[in-house]
Amino acid sequence: MRKITILFLCLQVCIICLHAQTVDTSLLKKRLTDYLQNNFQEKLYVHTDKNTYLAGEIIWFKIYNTEAYTNRPVNISKVAYIELLDNQNKPILQTKVTLKEGGGEGTLYLPVSINSGSYVLRTYTSWMKNFGADYYYHKDLSVYNTLKEENFNEEKKVDDNIYRVHFFPEGGNLVDGLTSRIAFRAVDRRGKSVEFEGVILNHNNDTISKFSPLKFGIGSFYFCPYKAEKYKVLIKPKGGNEFSTTLPPIFEKGTVISIKRKDPAYLSVLLQSNLVQPDEKYTLLVHSGQKIVCVKTISKEDTGKEYPVAVSLLGDGISHFTLFSSKGTAICQRLYFKKPANLLNIRTETDKQDYVPKEKVQLNIHAGLPVKTNYSISVYQTDSDINEEESIISSLWLSSELKGKIENVAWYLKDPTGDATDNLMLTHGWRRFKWENIFGQEPPSINYPPELEGHIISGRMYNSLTGDAVENGQAYLSIPGQHGQFYTSSSHKGGKINFFTRNFYSGNEIIVQTDARTDSLLQVAIYSPFSDEFSAWYPAQFNEQPSQKGLLERSIAMQVNNAFQARQLNNQKLTSQPSFSFYHQPDKVYKLDDYVRFTTMEEVLREYVTEISVSLRKKNYYLRVLDNKVGQFGERAPLILLDGVPLFDDGNAIIKTDPIKIQRLELIPTAYTYGKNSFSGIASFYSYKGDLAGYQLPATALVLDYESLQTNREFYSPMYEGDHTGFSRSPDYRTTLLWSGTNVTDARGQATMSFFTSEVKGKYVVDIQSITADGKLGTASTTFNVTGKEPIKIN
Repeated sequence: MRKITILFLCLQVCIICLHAQTVDTSLLKKRLTDYLQNNFQEKLYVHTDKNTYLAGEIIWFKIYNTEAYTNRPVNISKVAYIELLDNQNKPILQTKVTLKEGGGEGTLYLPVSINSGSYVLRTYTSWMKNFGADYYYHKDLSVYNTLKEENFNEEKKVDDNIYRVHFFPEGGNLVDGLTSRIAFRAVDRRGKSVEFEGVILNHNNDTISKFSPLKFGIGSFYFCPYKAEKYKVLIKPKGGNEFSTTLPPIFEKGTVISIKRKDPAYLSVLLQSNLVQPDEKYTLLVHSGQKIVCVKTISKEDTGKEYPVAVSLLGDGISHFTLFSSKGTAICQRLYFKKPANLLNIRTETDKQDYVPKEKVQLNIHAGLPVKTNYSISVYQTDSDINEEESIISSLWLSSELKGKIENVAWYLKDPTGDATDNLMLTHGWRRFKWENIFGQEPPSINYPPELEGHIISGRMYNSLTGDAVENGQAYLSIPGQHGQFYTSSSHKGGKINFFTRNFYSGNEIIVQTDARTDSLLQVAIYSPFSDEFSAWYPAQFNEQPSQKGLLERSIAMQVNNAFQARQLNNQKLTSQPSFSFYHQPDKVYKLDDYVRFTTMEEVLREYVTEISVSLRKKNYYLRVLDNKVGQFGERAPLILLDGVPLFDDGNAIIKTDPIKIQRLELIPTAYTYGKNSFSGIASFYSYKGDLAGYQLPATALVLDYESLQTNREFYSPMYEGDHTGFSRSPDYRTTLLWSGTNVTDARGQATMSFFTSEVKGKYVVDIQSITADGKLGTASTTFNVTGKEPIKIN
C-alpha cells in the first residue's frame, strides 16, 4: 500500500532565491517534485446505468477510484459517499459504499414521492473532503415522476434572459501597453452557454475590437489595453437584449505570457514585460502531472522573444506553465491540454442488429490491446441517439482537472483543431494545488483522515455543563445487534474524536457512551459523515416537455415489472461480509442452549461459567474473571458487553437480564488492552434478537439512527434459454436489460457476455466504461433494436 504523507514544508519562500535576482531552479524543482509525489489526492468517476430515470426505479452505479495525477486505480480509501442533490443542494438520497481495489458498486432507489426535475449525483471520499467540494465528482441526472400530477407552470421560473460574461486574460492579468489574449465565457442564469456578439468601445465609442464565441459560449481574442483609456464592452445575446459590462482591471506594470501552437510539434511561449528592472530574471517551469518537463531562466533582455517547447515532452492531458519572478512568486499561469494518446480502443458488437422479445443477445468486447481491463456495462432503452456528454475518459482527463462545470465535455476530446479546447484551458482554472502550499506559506489543512480500513465515525467530546471541548477523554461506540460491534476512542485537540469501524454492514443504529463512573459530565456529539460544503455545480436544465407517449409507456413497463418481479428486484448479492469483533476469537464460548436453562442469570453464571465469580455485597453484584495466566480472579470487574453495548457497572445490569433471551456468552478470561483501555477480562453476552434483551440504556447514552455501509443488490436479468418452468411466460417489461459493474477481460483483452431482451420494443444502447491497472481508459457504445412483436399498448 502506498504510504500517504502530507508534506508540510517549513522553509520560507525566500530561500528559493540564491540572491535577490535569481531563482534557485534546482530547489524549485525539488519542492514541486516532493509535493506532487507526497501529497496524495484521489479522483472519482461514477458510471450509472443511464442518465434519465422514473420515480420508483433504481439507480445502479459503479465507482472508479483513481490517483489524481496518473489515473491509476488506487486502494486507499475504503468508503465512498453518494448523494443525490436537488437544485437547492438539498440531499434527497444519501448512502455509503465500500471501495475495494479501486472500485465499488451500489444502488439508489428513487422513492415514488420524489419530484420531477434535474438532480446532481455527487460522490467523494472522506480524504477528498480536505481539498474542497470542487474536487468531488458531479453528474447530472433527470427524474420524471409519472405517478403524481405536477404542474411546472406553477413553479417559480428562472429568468433565462439574465446573462453573465466573464473575461480571463491569458496568464492572469491585463498590463498597460502589452498585447494579451483574452478568453471569455458567457452563460445564462442556469449556467448554460450563450451565443452572442460583442464589441469593445473606447471613450469616443469607437469600436476597438469585435468578438464572439467559438464553441459553447467560450472564445478568445487579442487585445492591447491602455490604462489611461476607458473601455466599455457591449454584449448582444442571440435572442436577448443588449447589455454592457467591463473588462478586468488594467495594471500599469507587469508581465504577460502567451502560448501558441504554431507548429504541430512545438508550442511557442512568448513573455512580455514593461517592468523597469534591467537585471530582472524570470523562471518558466512546465510540468505535466507529476513530471517536470522543463525549467528555463529568461532575462529581461530576452522578453519579447518566442521560446519553443516540444509537444512530445508534454504528458497526456493538462500541462501547467508557470512563470516565476526573481523573488520566487508565481506571477503568470497557463494551462495546455494534449489529447491523451494512450487510450484503450474498445470495440463492442452484438451478434446481430435486430432481436425479438425474450431473445438471447450475444455481446463481444475487445479492449484493442492484449491487456486485462476492468469494465462496467449497461444496456438500456433510449429514445435518442447515444449520449456522449461524459465518459470515464472525458471525466478523468478533463472535467476532474478543471474548475466549474464543462458543457458537453466529451466534445473537446474530438476537437478537430484544438482551438476550442485551448479556450477551455483559459476559462477554467487549475485546481489541484496552490503554490502557497508548496512553498510552505499555507500548509494544507487536513481535517478528515483517510478511511484506510473502513468507515470512520467522527464527533466532538464536550463538557455537558460548560459546552467546552474536552481532550483526552474516553468514549465508547457500539453497533448493537446479533454480531454487535464495540469500539473505543479518546478525544484529541478541540475535542475531536474518531471511531475506526470495520465491516460495518449491518445495523442502522449506533450508541455512544462515556463511563459515568469516571466523569459524569462528558458527552459526545456525532457528526454527519456527509459533506456540508458545496461547489458551484448547477443542475442541467430540466426538459419539462419530453415525449409523453414514451414516458407513459416506460411508466407502465416499470409498474408492471415492479409488480411481477418485486422479489427479484430486491435480491441482495450473497456475498459474505465477515462480522468483526475487536477481540477476534474468544477463548471460550458458552452457548446457553447446550446447558440446563436456569431462570436467573446469577444461576447461569454460578452453575456452569466457572471462569466468572459472582459475589453479592450490600445488595450489589460483583463479577470477577479468572485470569488463566496467573491462576486467580481479577481485582476489577471485566468489560461486560451486551450485544456490543458496554454495561458500566460491576455486574448488576447483566444479573438482572433474562437468561432465556441470551443465546451465547463469549469470554476472554485474561487482561486485555484495547486502545487506551485496559480490562481485567471480557464477558460478551449476545441475545437472540440483538435487541439488548430488554436492557434499558442510561439517560446519558447517545442513541442515533446511523446508516451502515450499503450491501450490494443483485441486478435482475432473467435467462430464458432452456426454461421449462413456465417462467418465460411471465411478463417482462424491463427497460434496463443489463447492468454489471465489475467485469474483467481476459489477458487478450477480450470478453463475451449474454443477456435476454424484454418485451419492450425500441432502440437499446450498450454503454461500456473501462480502466486498466496502469490507468489506461476506454469507452465504447453500440445500439441494437428489439422488434417483432407489438409494443406495449396504451388504451
